[in-house]
Amino acid sequence: MHNLRRFLLPLAVAAFCLHPAKAQFFEHKEHHLGPTGLFGVTSPKDIKISKVTEGSPADGKIKVGDVITGAGGTTFKDRTRQQLADAIDAAETEAAKGVLTLTLEGGKTIDLQLKMLGSYSDHAPFKCKKTDAIITQTADYLVKSRKFGRGDMNIGLLGLLATGEQKYIDVVKEAIHAAAWARPDLEFSIANTGRTAWSWGYTNLLLAEYYLLTGDKYVLPALKAYSVALATGRDAAGLWGHGMASFDNNRGQKHGRLSGYAVMNQSSLPCFISLVLADKAGIRHPEVQAAIAQTHTFYADFIGRGTLPYGVHDPNTKAYNNNGMSGLAAVALSLSGNKKGAAFFSRMSAAAHNTMETGHTGHFFNQMWTGPGANLAGPVTTAAFFKQTRWLHTLNRTWDGSFTYDCCGYREGIYSYRGLSDAGSHLLNYCLGRHKLFITGRDADESIWIKGGDVEETIALDSIDFAASKDEEILAMFGHTMPKVRLNAVWTLRPRKHDLTGRIKGMIVKGTKLERNSAISYFGYGCPKEVVMEAKDEITAVLRDPKESMELRSAAAYSLAWLAQDGYPYFGDILKLVVADKPGDPLGRFDVELGKSLNTLCLDPYAAGLVTDKKLFYAAAIKLLKHRRAYGRTSGAKLIANIPLEDFHYVGDQVAYIVADQDLGYHSYHNLDPITNSVAVMAKHRIKGGIEGAFAIYEAPTGKFGFKARMIMDVLSKYGSAAKPALEKLRADPMFKNIEAGRFGGNWRAMVKAIEEDDSPADMISLEEAKKAGAIK
Repeated sequence: MHNLRRFLLPLAVAAFCLHPAKAQFFEHKEHHLGPTGLFGVTSPKDIKISKVTEGSPADGKIKVGDVITGAGGTTFKDRTRQQLADAIDAAETEAAKGVLTLTLEGGKTIDLQLKMLGSYSDHAPFKCKKTDAIITQTADYLVKSRKFGRGDMNIGLLGLLATGEQKYIDVVKEAIHAAAWARPDLEFSIANTGRTAWSWGYTNLLLAEYYLLTGDKYVLPALKAYSVALATGRDAAGLWGHGMASFDNNRGQKHGRLSGYAVMNQSSLPCFISLVLADKAGIRHPEVQAAIAQTHTFYADFIGRGTLPYGVHDPNTKAYNNNGMSGLAAVALSLSGNKKGAAFFSRMSAAAHNTMETGHTGHFFNQMWTGPGANLAGPVTTAAFFKQTRWLHTLNRTWDGSFTYDCCGYREGIYSYRGLSDAGSHLLNYCLGRHKLFITGRDADESIWIKGGDVEETIALDSIDFAASKDEEILAMFGHTMPKVRLNAVWTLRPRKHDLTGRIKGMIVKGTKLERNSAISYFGYGCPKEVVMEAKDEITAVLRDPKESMELRSAAAYSLAWLAQDGYPYFGDILKLVVADKPGDPLGRFDVELGKSLNTLCLDPYAAGLVTDKKLFYAAAIKLLKHRRAYGRTSGAKLIANIPLEDFHYVGDQVAYIVADQDLGYHSYHNLDPITNSVAVMAKHRIKGGIEGAFAIYEAPTGKFGFKARMIMDVLSKYGSAAKPALEKLRADPMFKNIEAGRFGGNWRAMVKAIEEDDSPADMISLEEAKKAGAIK
């Protein structure tokens, strides 16, 4: 690390100082302007006022339409909002007596009287009088307003608990004892449960933290009821969506499929955290402990590989955070005793301070959970993270002691998280220095704290200017612990003209594991073939060495797959890797990666003459077709896309099984590509059952209409003239009445053309006839 820092740290710090925060891409939108009571549309040089809150410090002094060009005696230049926040914080000190001076267009100045809250300490939120003053102000607001959250997601009560102060804990106790959602006689049914994962997860989290802080046994029956319901309602991957995997939609079975578009990590992680805390509280039930183990397996698989995606997808290697999920993962894995995972995701969270205003449908959970994640990296890291993000807290803080949800997020206000208690979310972050709750650092493992210069480097990571970096500096990042740094290093260096190719080849043989992986990837997608051929022998040696880790062998397979025909000699090697047992890969991710490599290497292995060992080829294809994840099944179906009829008997039963889509044990199922591609295999030989299977999936109560509509149109297109009766059925379906005029119009027209312009015979054969064709021959 020290050798790497010799190159990386000066570069990162310089970049961080030179480049304004990425949050500036939110300029030219209306924003809340802190305890002034103002809202305004910001630009790099001014703020045009759009609203003045009645009774606020600005009321009667600033009017709508006024343009502010500076604050605190400083003219705005390029970081308008941060400059305003700094001026507000400076004005709230005793020295400034709470007076904030704003400069209007034309030079006129206006003084606003703010509350005197003091100055932030260098260690804030630790040992800081201003932090304590804001905690008191916000907690008092929550007590007075009773705005604890929307529905049963009482994040405001979590915030009050985090203060650790008895007077606020008493308020939480009163609210819980009076709430219907915490009654000791609660009973739950895992039926068609709607959006319950959100409310049950956060409610269970609150009850667990409350019990672990107070020992109040009143909540234990409710805590157990929620925990058992959540654990019973998980799907086959151990995860949740908007709601539970209900009995109603899964033939009365537990752990089946979730409705809609299925798994969401944003809703799953609080459920997981709540179960781990319930376990700490002594809740014992077979489903609870099984759920903890299963869900931990899923999230542990992302350690070192990137931040969490939306659902059961590949890790996101292009970011440090995804709407607070690195923070959630850090907390979850820390509470599970997974040091490696807690260390990785806490550092990812600390590096994500520049992206706090991003997030799917809004940034509420980003600002709530990223701070607690960074907090696990130790007080020095927490203070550094807080220093970089407190301007957002300042501008979200209202004049009456609350906080607001700033920026509507996705689709300009169609979706938002308004009403979930912004005051509670920000209060949790201000209370990080108190460590009263497990989610705010109670009993956290000090051995994973970031120390010394690593803190400064981590905070500066997302500001590295890769384009301005020298070749040697970029190469030094090939072994960095953060996937985003490694990825950017590879992609930055690959197109450059340099004399490092020999050293990168050598890194494949003698580098650290991370360096070797980066070096192998360097010679993959986007690398000129003549350069790849220089390292072909080193990469091949990794691919074929059974002593190498499966991670490196899989990376080698993917790099060689981009050689096209020059990579055909490795097709059999990759098939053997698919078939091989992988005891250290409980979720089968390497088979997914290897399946992708096979499809990349050759789209039609039959035409290329690569199906020479049918036993091996179809063993690999069937293993992929049986994969729990949709990506694996899709790779298997693509592998046999051009299967001759005489070979269909090898895979016929498994293809039909996928098309029937009745397996409740799949870990991902919203992606209908496996079905579409399996039906394509049946359609190639006009085998009956594909159209019927597609309609059965379309008409099922689970799944999202958009996904299913695209699937069935794609399926009918592949059957051509044989699908004419099915086309008439769709035309009579009310859901397809106006489809041609909407976003699926292109799909519809392509399907109609494929069916109506197909002159081939419409005769079809049965599945059994297709399977017998090979045996007869």
